[in-house]
Formats: sequence, structure tokens, C-alpha cells
Amino acid sequence: MNIKITRRKFIKSASAALTLVSSLKPADVKVIEYESSNPQRLVLWYEKPATQWVEALPVGNGRLGAMVFGGTASERLQLNEDTLYAGGPYDPNNREAFAALPEARRLIFEDRYKEANDLIGAKMMAQPIKQMPYEPVGDLKLEFPDHLEVRNYRRELDLETAIAEVSYSSGGVNFTREVFASPVDQVVVVQLTGGRPNKINFIASLSTPQKADITIAGPDTLIFHPCDIPEKSNTMLR
Repeated sequence: MNIKITRRKFIKSASAALTLVSSLKPADVKVIEYESSNPQRLVLWYEKPATQWVEALPVGNGRLGAMVFGGTASERLQLNEDTLYAGGPYDPNNREAFAALPEARRLIFEDRYKEANDLIGAKMMAQPIKQMPYEPVGDLKLEFPDHLEVRNYRRELDLETAIAEVSYSSGGVNFTREVFASPVDQVVVVQLTGGRPNKINFIASLSTPQKADITIAGPDTLIFHPCDIPEKSNTMLR
């Protein structure tokens, strides 16, 4: 059965509900704890890896982001960082904006909206009107040579915990891969789990389309270095 409600009725009922909530005392408010075992948790899930960027599962914390493709023999995490844009620093302020403001106001007050819109577009909007395009940091790839044949594959994004997970079995062993972005530690975390000891074996590599070189700093660290190399180069280190 379809129930229709008008905008007026919706606003009226919402206002009544708001009045009721605001009148409650602290002792009247009860907090319902989230039940982690709830079988109806909100998830996006798929039965095969992503084949293109729009199918990958996103994780991020506002500064760092990753698109998780969920491959088995080869996992790809496309990485982003919020300060990496094309071009260099620039000032987009329109120097004519302040002088044009009184005339724009006058046209608006006279209901001459088309003229006001044209004036604002020509004299008051930023130059350029669009910001520089966002650039990718690069790809982190994890290769698992023995995971060519798998069963019980599933990848999912939990909308409650913001954790992307890939799970499957290969060679009689269950494997799980979890990816999340921590807002506290400012890192993207990848956790690999195997159902048996000594069954996790992989090769990690990092590549970038940027003007950068990648070097090793210690046994567990890869570092990007800006450098003068040809445009659209792709640097990789295993």
C-alpha cells in the first residue's frame, strides 16, 4: 500500500517530533547499543573482483584514500592523498570582484537576474573557475603467486565499520584481506590473515604515474622522491 504525504504534513509532523525530543530530560533518553552480530548489517558485497576503477571498493579518512580491487593472485590498491593536484600553487581570486559587487547587488534588487548573473560570471567568479584536477599517488600491488585457483570468493565493504574485506579459499586454506583508513593514525592499513601458519606469501610493489622515484628505506618502507624524469613515467620497485 502506498501512503502519500504532503510537504506541509511532513514539516508539521517533524516539528512536533522535534518539540517532543527537546522536552525530554536526560533520564528519559535511552541509548541502544549497536549489536555487532546483527545479520542485517549494511554491506556492499560481490562474488568477483573488480575489473575497472568504478567497481573497486573505496576506503578513506578525508586525507588518504584507496580503491580496493579485490584480486586474488594480484591485489591492487589505487592510492590518493588530498594535497596531490596538477599544476602548482596559484591565487584564484578575481581582482575585479569587489568593484563589481555594488552593481551586482543593484541588478538583483531591481529583479534583473539575468544581467546580474552575467556580471557575476564575468567579474566576480574565480579565475580559473575550476580547481586543478586531482592526481593519483599510484598503485600498491600485492601478488600472491599460489592463489590462481580459488573458491568461496567474496569481497565486501561494511558501511558501519568502513572496512573493505576480501575472503576466499585456495589450496584448502582460507584467506582474508582487510583494508581500512585510520583517521587517528593517518594510515591506510592492510591486514592479511591465513587459516594456517606460514601460508601468507606475497610480493609487494609500488608504482606511480607521477614524476617520482621510489626507494627502499629499511626492510619495510618504500619512499616517494620527486625527481626530474620524463612525463608520464611509471616507476616500480619490488
